[in-house]
Amino acid sequence: MKRIVHLIPYHEIGGVEIAARSLPTGPYGELEFERNYLVRVSGSTVEVGEHHGPMISLNNPRAYLHALWRLYRDPPELLVASLWRCALVLICLKVLRPRTKMVIFLHAAHDVHLVDKLANRVAMSLSNAIWADSSVTLERRVPRCLRRKGRVVSFLLNQRSLPEQRNLAPEFVFWGRLNVQKGLDRALGLVAAMVRHQRDARFTIIGPDGGMEDRLRAQVAKWRLGDHVVFKGPMQYEEIPAAASRASFYLQTSLDEGMAMSVVEAMQIGLVPVVTPVGEIANYCKDEVSAIFVHEDDAAIEAVLALLSNPDRYRWMSCAAAKYWQERPLYRDDFLDAAEELIEGRVHAA
Repeated sequence: MKRIVHLIPYHEIGGVEIAARSLPTGPYGELEFERNYLVRVSGSTVEVGEHHGPMISLNNPRAYLHALWRLYRDPPELLVASLWRCALVLICLKVLRPRTKMVIFLHAAHDVHLVDKLANRVAMSLSNAIWADSSVTLERRVPRCLRRKGRVVSFLLNQRSLPEQRNLAPEFVFWGRLNVQKGLDRALGLVAAMVRHQRDARFTIIGPDGGMEDRLRAQVAKWRLGDHVVFKGPMQYEEIPAAASRASFYLQTSLDEGMAMSVVEAMQIGLVPVVTPVGEIANYCKDEVSAIFVHEDDAAIEAVLALLSNPDRYRWMSCAAAKYWQERPLYRDDFLDAAEELIEGRVHAA
């Protein structure tokens, strides 16, 4: 069996981690897939085929040494490292075991900080391949001289049957981390404007705090939106479709994005996205066809109001959003195909 290890910082409710767990551990023909985490989080479950590091801070060097020593003693045929902390382990292992094939996996269209940039650039140079969650991430983050190593891996987690038509209402939903990047302060401004036209407008916000929750709650209180905005907190991935069942629109005014998995998931269940066309969103959403693009706030509100007064057009756009993802490749299949090609040498390896 040829072993593939996907190294991730820790298990949490996030796009990288949810995608990783959508690929079950275990054998796939001649391949054996497992997940490794740098540290273990209190309360996290450990599945068969997983290894969690010690229950310590990610800032503790012992977490990195533990992962490095384990991978050095028992090297896989292919190591896939996600996010800059795991890139540091990849770099060290490549120095110690240069013949081991390695992939750096990029999950965002921008560098978060200087260490992120430096760690990933070095890892890109040393890796045999560079995988990305979207074409935008690949184009923005991978230097032109290294693009020959690049490959976009599908981030579609599930195939869903076309949804039943939902009741049309001024109900909006968002799910994801509540951080600056998601632009939720602007989304609340759109909701406040909508309330002036539709007194029953409602916005449900699902997800863990990423540093913005207190500011967003203060904004809700200041604008007296308490009867219109609900913070649900984090939810398990499987629980979100039911929690979003009353909504007609998915609202996300991000400042920047890579793939934006939550927008994909919203489209699959028949929600019409009201989104800023950033990152890969601008490629898979079509304004006034499967989504409403937010360029000017007033124009976006007018477009939503027009749909609310035209149920037939709303149903057409909802169907177009869901149909776009029918028969697209799944993450788990694309990941394994890319891994097998690299292990067998059917693609260029640096």
